[in-house]
Amino acid sequence: MKKIEFKEIQNYIIFGSGQFVNLLAPLLVAPYVISVCGIEQWGKIGAATSIFIILEIFIDFGSKLLGVKEISSNLENKNRISQYLNVTYAFRFIALLFIITCLIFILVFIPNLDINLYLFGSFLLMSQFFNPIWFYIGIENFKQINRLIIVSKAIYILLVYLFVKQKSDYVYVIFFLGIGNTLVYSYYYFQIFKEYKMSLLSISKKTLIDSVKREYPIVVSNLSIAVYTNFPILIIKYILGDFYAGIYKIGDMFLSVLRSYLTVFFNVSFPKFCSIYFNNKKEAVSYLKKMNGANILFLTFVVIVLYLVSLFFIDEFNLEKKLMTSLLFCTPILFVSLIVALNIPFYQMLILKNKQRKIAQISFLGALVMFFGCYFLTENFSLQGSIISLYIVEIFITVSIIISSLALFKE
Repeated sequence: MKKIEFKEIQNYIIFGSGQFVNLLAPLLVAPYVISVCGIEQWGKIGAATSIFIILEIFIDFGSKLLGVKEISSNLENKNRISQYLNVTYAFRFIALLFIITCLIFILVFIPNLDINLYLFGSFLLMSQFFNPIWFYIGIENFKQINRLIIVSKAIYILLVYLFVKQKSDYVYVIFFLGIGNTLVYSYYYFQIFKEYKMSLLSISKKTLIDSVKREYPIVVSNLSIAVYTNFPILIIKYILGDFYAGIYKIGDMFLSVLRSYLTVFFNVSFPKFCSIYFNNKKEAVSYLKKMNGANILFLTFVVIVLYLVSLFFIDEFNLEKKLMTSLLFCTPILFVSLIVALNIPFYQMLILKNKQRKIAQISFLGALVMFFGCYFLTENFSLQGSIISLYIVEIFITVSIIISSLALFKE
């Protein structure tokens, strides 16, 4: 057991160090881009990035969750993994072509859109087709994930600092992220392609349709999650303008740091939980309680420290009153992560028990609560209202997931 626990800690450290670089990239890019291009342009970048994140869900489909489960459950069956890779990437290719076509149509026929920002940013969608990180999570090769992240983000940061030199260059920021990811992801994708002798053209129409039917509930769930986490900035941009969208993007950037940490925790613990559960259910439940208890305690400490540090730095910098007040409104956003952390063990149990439809229903309702709540509260209470709406949505999601999964722990 000690060896298993040591390996578990080692996986967290290895994967966590890569994610640290992943999180460091926007923290290094943001101050530079804001200083060169302005907070309003940063707001435009934030809104466009949110749209691309939502669109990426259709390319990923169910691979980030069901794909990890499928790979981790068939480590000794190379043919099964090869078949799943073929189906997954065949669908990704079709989805990518469809989304790019629709995006070009929208850019051409809908006026007042920032054409260059979205056209160049579409390279981020291309990189998502190649993205093999979910596969390496499934086989628990976290060192390989680190290489992917570190090299791609190094390219991104370097390109931004080399070529973003004037206000109008903000249109290239997402493009550089897409280029860095595409170069690195495609290299590892073709290695996997060769090792597993993939053949995307061998997939039948029926196989693709069966895959869609099996995975679409989790896609609805992922899409709903993407909507309620990324749509607020679009509502803020529409109601309050690019300045406040830029301010919100700064607050959301720090929340994203904590969300990414939770993603690390989820991605490392979920394959392990699955493998233990099929051998010993009681031990698996005990594992969940122990790991998530430690996780929540650690996260609480981190959030409190970040909150106090952010208040100190905002007070120390000589900022104009409007900017300082807006940033102060964003600091409570950090505590949203604690609510998210509470639902992780229950969410994992729902996925393990193939309750994707239930997850999809909860997430869809959460997206509706966010959309109407955020719009109403932002319109009436400005930026503070949008922060309140985040708490309302996450509490609704967490309570619903916990209630839905409690009975499963007794089975």
